[in-house]
Amino acid sequence: MPVKWMLCPDGERVEISKCLQRNGCRKDKRCATLAYLRMISEEREYRGVTPSMAGNGPRLIYLKEITDYAISPNARAFAALGVAVHGKLSIHAYTDNLLAEESMKDDDSAGTPDCLEENEFGSGYVLTDYKTFGSFKVARAVGKYKETVTIMDDNGEPARYKSGQKKGEVKTRQESRQDSSKAEIMSEALQQNRYRIFFEQNGFSVDRMQLQAIVRDGGTKMASMNGIDSNIVLVDVPYIKDAEVLDFYRILEYEVDCAFYTGRVRMCDDWESWGGRRCERFCEVYDACKEMGV
Repeated sequence: MPVKWMLCPDGERVEISKCLQRNGCRKDKRCATLAYLRMISEEREYRGVTPSMAGNGPRLIYLKEITDYAISPNARAFAALGVAVHGKLSIHAYTDNLLAEESMKDDDSAGTPDCLEENEFGSGYVLTDYKTFGSFKVARAVGKYKETVTIMDDNGEPARYKSGQKKGEVKTRQESRQDSSKAEIMSEALQQNRYRIFFEQNGFSVDRMQLQAIVRDGGTKMASMNGIDSNIVLVDVPYIKDAEVLDFYRILEYEVDCAFYTGRVRMCDDWESWGGRRCERFCEVYDACKEMGV
């Protein structure tokens, strides 16, 4: 079933068909333009698991197809920004000798990679996916993390507080560290490697994969606290063996297919639910998921 309701800023639901009518708003002033509301209410019909679904659990995918649910104009703002960025960048496909937004498919899946261009500094091609991320997510994607370190005094000994409630305790501070092995980029890596397989099946040798992340809160104090000092960050995407990538998507599609047949499907695991944070705050079918149970 398609998305059915728009969630108004005051928490009330209104059917999208009514919301999008001229003079259909239940308030005396719209929360956003009709063009924006129309754009965010458009949902693609499910025709199988696509590369961009990596990181979505089979229950989420299934429930979005069989459940009436509501969307929030506010919550979809950043997704809409991402769509706009993709659209603007794709128009340069014929001026910069690159392939942009090319629909591709094979016997297992179909998808639309963002950008494939010649590698100026090596052989083959560079495959890029455009993302609009918050600085926290960018930091996690490049393996940045905070570590507590002990502050040393002039004698090389741990410095201690001399007064106050912490008197006698060792002084510490948070320092930013970066370790590529700690990078949290699995869903993006699966997506990009699936696109890589599409291109390699068609004779393009992909030498390197990357994300070009536009930092939504770039230049702010929060971004600085997360160790991100640029508005655009290029993130290297690791290579994953073809068999692992294809097995991941085949298993995910099998789980979704079984859900349509049985009406039951497992809950999202820890990775798919972002450690549980996604469920109540960011999942549009959370209520239907609770009704299904474990």
